Amino acid sequence: MIFLYNEFMKLSDLEDLTRYMSPKTRLLWENDANRFPITTLAYADDTHHEVLFVLGNKSMTLGQLFSRLKNSSFRTTLLAPNKQPIFGFHLDDQYQIIFK
Repeated sequence: MIFLYNEFMKLSDLEDLTRYMSPKTRLLWENDANRFPITTLAYADDTHHEVLFVLGNKSMTLGQLFSRLKNSSFRTTLLAPNKQPIFGFHLDDQYQIIFK
């Protein structure tokens, strides 16, 4: 399954697309066929309208992501670790979310 948009992915888009997925679903970032765990989130600027994925050793879950962003605007834009906008994601064979 691949989900792609013509514009930057927003928090509301992710919520809509993952509504029926398990909150235990793991989150990963893929770059050049290498996958890295998304460990936490950081705001890209002082406006809190852009959220940056931070990579680490253990991946966070979908439930953790939504819990940390529960007070964020539905228009919040999701950014890759390289500060580029995310346009979509796919599920791997273990049903983990792989952002690109």
